[in-house]
Amino acid sequence: MHRRKDLWGPDAEEFDPDRFLDERLHKYLIPKPFIFLPFNAGPRICLGQQFAYNEMSFMLIRLLQTFSSITLAPEAQHPDTRPPTEWAQAEGRKARERFRPKSHLTLYADGGLWVRMNEAENA
Repeated sequence: MHRRKDLWGPDAEEFDPDRFLDERLHKYLIPKPFIFLPFNAGPRICLGQQFAYNEMSFMLIRLLQTFSSITLAPEAQHPDTRPPTEWAQAEGRKARERFRPKSHLTLYADGGLWVRMNEAENA
């Protein structure tokens, strides 16, 4: 549902968080708010939705306060979990992936998402 072009527009298959900030928000999401369902909606909405948003906001703020830069470290990743070389010639998102997304019950990074962080200096 979250990749349907009739609901999200021609770039529905692209990972683009800006779609929630620019004119596409008003074109697609505002008129049909139930097309974005990570927590379901209506009477069956997730009871922990607000807690999850609160927890994630706090964690991101603390992470950004503690580290000045966070970069991907592909050399630390096991070679079997890196994206296949043929993905470089693929269309869309696959051609740009630097890690291998997988899905089961939720979406996750195969082999983890190895990053390098530089601690922020105290101001």
